[in-house]
Amino acid sequence: MFRKLGPGGGVWQVIAIRKDGLGTQHAQLQRSDDHKTLKTLAVSTLLDPTQFETVAEPQD
Repeated sequence: MFRKLGPGGGVWQVIAIRKDGLGTQHAQLQRSDDHKTLKTLAVSTLLDPTQFETVAEPQD
């Protein structure tokens, strides 16, 4: 799970990884508090520490 840094952040879960026609990997994310909210962005953006940070998954 990843937390978006900055205003309007939120916690996101990766639900799929896909490659586009040029070979760039993209992650499809689902907002943890609203499962209808999805976003897709480049994996390199997701791994950028100035934009996202990893968070532990909640333990049930």
